[in-house]
Amino acid sequence: MADLNLTPEDLLAGAMGRYDVTIPAEILKSGQALTVQLKPLTIGAFQLIMKAAKNDAGLIPLLMIKESLVAPVMSLEQVRAMHLGLVNFLIANIREISGLAEKKSP
Repeated sequence: MADLNLTPEDLLAGAMGRYDVTIPAEILKSGQALTVQLKPLTIGAFQLIMKAAKNDAGLIPLLMIKESLVAPVMSLEQVRAMHLGLVNFLIANIREISGLAEKKSP
């Protein structure tokens, strides 16, 4: 078995990634596909999101988008104004790049 001498930087490298995600035109309702840049959620950010949304679970996806969206930068109020199809699309991509398993249906 190979000796793996990992450094803290090796373990943290994934959190520094940036991902260009193309939103299909049919989701945007704009006639053209556009690209946003997302970053993975860290455990620290996820813990803060869960704490902030303790009394309102509906804030979780909005705060996830707000934290993960690198470009364009949007306020929470702007994220709150997104239509549900776009929110679902972004959350699916954020979950994927953050290494979160897909939610299981009951």
